[in-house]
Amino acid sequence: MWFKVFVLVRIPISLVCLSGWAMLLQDSGAVFSLMALGMLTLLVFVSIRLFQFHEDAPGLAVSLLLLEMVGVVLLTAAVVVGLVWTLPNALVLYSQRAKFTEPAKEKPGF
Repeated sequence: MWFKVFVLVRIPISLVCLSGWAMLLQDSGAVFSLMALGMLTLLVFVSIRLFQFHEDAPGLAVSLLLLEMVGVVLLTAAVVVGLVWTLPNALVLYSQRAKFTEPAKEKPGF
């Protein structure tokens, strides 16, 4: 019972892990579509096999796990590159914001 719940709860986590591949292949067009369809098909196939306790399920789960780990590495690298790229720029712009703002103008007569 608990193993079947684990298999069902694992599916959204696997989708997040496989999204790293989506970021890598997003400009590839048809190749990306085929790869994404293949990965989703593998995810569904392995989940069904695990749910039904087939004897070939552990081998398929290992291959899916390796695919997911590469996807997580790609996703983590993209996040780190994004932070390393934007954080210094944000700090410099924040420290220089006084140069780009106008002083408050007071209206005469008040």
